[in-house]
Amino acid sequence: MSRRYRAVLCGYYGFGNLGDELLASALIEAFRRAGVPGGELAILSASPAETEKSLSIKAFDRWKLAEVFRAVRESDTLLLGGGGLFQDATSIRSSAYYWGAIRLASLAGAIPWAVGQSVGPFSTLPGMFFARNALGKCPQLSVRDERSYELMSSWRFKSSRTPDPVFLLAGDREIKEGGKTHFLVNIRPWGGSLPLRTVTRAARMAAEKKLPVIGVGLSEGDVTLMEKLARSRHFQPERITLLSAANWRTESEALLGSAAGAVSMRYHFSLLALLSGVPLTLSAYDPKVEELAMEWRLPVWKGEGRLPQPALSPEAKKTGQMSEAFMEEFRRMWDEIRRLVERKRQRCQ
Repeated sequence: MSRRYRAVLCGYYGFGNLGDELLASALIEAFRRAGVPGGELAILSASPAETEKSLSIKAFDRWKLAEVFRAVRESDTLLLGGGGLFQDATSIRSSAYYWGAIRLASLAGAIPWAVGQSVGPFSTLPGMFFARNALGKCPQLSVRDERSYELMSSWRFKSSRTPDPVFLLAGDREIKEGGKTHFLVNIRPWGGSLPLRTVTRAARMAAEKKLPVIGVGLSEGDVTLMEKLARSRHFQPERITLLSAANWRTESEALLGSAAGAVSMRYHFSLLALLSGVPLTLSAYDPKVEELAMEWRLPVWKGEGRLPQPALSPEAKKTGQMSEAFMEEFRRMWDEIRRLVERKRQRCQ
């Protein structure tokens, strides 16, 4: 039976977090390069109208069970698209939601698969159960870091390593050369004092360099936190900027192109800085950030001692190769999934 969509994208989309919106854009681009136009894709989103406007594909409300079921019933596959979907550091609800989405897809006859996942960490048995049970139903699975790959191996799951899908957007970025006029800092809401310590140490470092600080948020929560800290005079940025799905291409060009350095908590702001050749220090609130620092041989800070000076990655020449590597593995996975879909159709005839 022919279905309307080739894939429904499922992730933390529509919440106003630029990192996840970049993942969605990158996966749509990957499908386009693999010969699947946007009209044959759909996406589950917390803000369907906004997502449809920004991505130009059909969006379904992720919180409405009937809409989610209708989406997967009309699709050949359900793609868990990138990021740390399966973890319980923030809440067990994340793992439970994506487990439920895969169960619905199975009931609707849509084949689940997963790309560019960062799995864990887990502190609860239910969180680990949801992840293991859900990912075990994916005939094609790729992870973006060695820690996740080793965890999949320990669960006896076959998986592959792929770069983060956002590397696919590197070719869209043209950072202009020019004078280095400011210093960037990115923080995110997190338990404990790490965000506060990150901005205060970064501001001190910028003052030593006689450069103004610009705070950069990838979500409204980031901006709200930095504004609160600025009002309490813990640091005094020249300004605070929100990068969004609507403005990141134009805004980040000026921000990153003129940055003398950056200190970053968020994974995908770190990735944007890396792709732009900005000297970088990562503030590791999560193992995935520490893993990124290790892979690219970048200075990493865990909240204690002196904040390391930002540095350029000695592996930066590999960023162009990451796009090709991701696309090669994505095509291989998609070809395998298409074969499974075709065999399923033949059985139904």
